[in-house]
Amino acid sequence: MNFQRVETALVAAYGEIRERLESLVEHDLPQAEELAHQITGAMDVIVHRSYSEGRLQELDIVEMLVDAFAGIGVTLGPELAQELAVLDHRAFSESITVPESTIGVLEALAARGLTMGLVSNITLLPDLLRADLEAFGLARFLSVAGFSSEVGWRKPDRRIFAHVLERLGAAPEEAVFVGDRLRDDVGGARAAGMRSVLTRQFRDELEGPERAEALASPGELARLQPDHVIMALDELPDLLDRISSY
Repeated sequence: MNFQRVETALVAAYGEIRERLESLVEHDLPQAEELAHQITGAMDVIVHRSYSEGRLQELDIVEMLVDAFAGIGVTLGPELAQELAVLDHRAFSESITVPESTIGVLEALAARGLTMGLVSNITLLPDLLRADLEAFGLARFLSVAGFSSEVGWRKPDRRIFAHVLERLGAAPEEAVFVGDRLRDDVGGARAAGMRSVLTRQFRDELEGPERAEALASPGELARLQPDHVIMALDELPDLLDRISSY
């Protein structure tokens, strides 16, 4: 899936947020585009700092919105902040795209009788994310969806993997995890006892910053070596056929 929020959807969502707030604040608010950039920019800083410091406990998007709006002099109560989090999410929902090739891969895996689950690092509200999975035709393939915003812990913490495995009724050694990040996906899955597949379709972290970080940490590079590497998701069904025949 492409998670990048497009500008038009972002500005539209913050136009609604601005309208909701206009009667509640005493001073003039920035126009929708500037408001969107100020608030999402402030939240991006919070998220980036959390990741750069290596924190694995997930952030609360409602609390982040409260902090971001406080930065421009707007005080939000918890109920209003929750309401604005729903409006903010619309920019995300209206920007998502799911390639037909992704659906094709999931159909091929389902036809093989495989049980599938999702493990995702994301700060957004889990009930809205589940609605997105339904809307984009993905929920029908997934027996379980585990979001860090719901579980409370991000990959590579093994607790988020264990959360999904338990609900799938699968032991770690029975499962294969597919992802595109070395530390979060490969390292986390292997620490949880799962086999790992790294796809380079979305990023090439074997040659990126995470490899350099791993090289700087004795012993970590070996832990971050995936069991298998594919160039694109459409290679996955055949790979899993081969794995299952071992």
